[in-house]
Amino acid sequence: MKFSPFMKVAPSASVMMNSLALEKKSKGQRVYNLAAGEPMVDTHPLVVEAAQKAMQEGKTHYPPVAGIPELRAAVTEWMNTTYATSYTAAQSLVTCGGKYGIFALCQALLEPGDAVLIPAPYWVSYPSMVQLFGGVPIEISTEETNGWKLSIADLERVWTPQTKILMFNNASNPTGVLYSHEEIEKILQWANTKNIIVISDEVYSGLVYDGKKFISCGSFPQFQENTVIIQSCSKHFAMTGWRVGFVFARQEVIKTLTMLQGQSTTGTSSISQWAALAAVQNASEIIPLVRMAMQERRDVVIRTFEESFGKKLLTPSSSLYLFISLALLEREGQSSEMFAMELLEKANIATVPGKAFGKEGYLRFSFGDVPAELELAIIALAAYIKKPGSLA
Repeated sequence: MKFSPFMKVAPSASVMMNSLALEKKSKGQRVYNLAAGEPMVDTHPLVVEAAQKAMQEGKTHYPPVAGIPELRAAVTEWMNTTYATSYTAAQSLVTCGGKYGIFALCQALLEPGDAVLIPAPYWVSYPSMVQLFGGVPIEISTEETNGWKLSIADLERVWTPQTKILMFNNASNPTGVLYSHEEIEKILQWANTKNIIVISDEVYSGLVYDGKKFISCGSFPQFQENTVIIQSCSKHFAMTGWRVGFVFARQEVIKTLTMLQGQSTTGTSSISQWAALAAVQNASEIIPLVRMAMQERRDVVIRTFEESFGKKLLTPSSSLYLFISLALLEREGQSSEMFAMELLEKANIATVPGKAFGKEGYLRFSFGDVPAELELAIIALAAYIKKPGSLA
């Protein structure tokens, strides 16, 4: 059987490493899973109750393709109130997770040869999604010494007339970098001048720490014409398995994606949507609980690492991850893929190699698990690295 040449993409490294960890765990092995990109927090009871009530009331039929009206209205109000945007419900779409929203946008917008700018380190799926529809991913390397931030000079260096999209991830997976109002405005202004569409992946906006403020690309009305926002219930509502995401954009984009969704997924699970409605309606109660839990876990990992290794870490301002250099792990110069597999096979510690994020020389560590497990994982990591013969 002959497949499309666009199908020659790598599998998701984070999904693969998490799957390998779960496979080892299913065999009864003691595994420290620092690969899973999710907050290990039970979904809030109000959300679970809403799902149960929806099933009891028979709300189990096909929902409207673009999403149930109640959810679209509520999530638009939440977005506008929380992040100073000015969308209407007609400018929103409910998707099967934020990931599908990005996938559908790539399918709807890209023609073969279109260039997509992707700052690195990036979420592992961006380049593959672009390649699946004939686009050309253009990686823009950023550096830890500059706080992993993208500059206008970086953008100018790689821009060509074929550039159609900028994939912008704030708050960032895997670095936790957070952009300021001024920095975002400059990037959007540059993109507007070049007539580039900005897809702003904001699914970690609720997981911002130390009292810092998240700025949405949607809060700049002068650039709304060419800006698309991706949101999700997965991270800040601890609803990863419910698979509910959102797209906010001008109506022309929403209508096109709704058509595409109608010919593919038919929309998002009705039960998940009623659950998401309860989550959004109770956002002021639920999000702070998840955020506080994740900040505590971040701090546990950093403290344990610094005590175990005697080295300082860059504290991420957001998301669920620490992006740690192999130099700090005493493995400078080694392949991140080889070291990640070594840790999994020999120490039962699951991480994700930096190469998958477009940055060799690093590993991504998730701090989504419970504090006690995270502490034990870092202690086990230090013990393995310092063990005689572990460099073999």
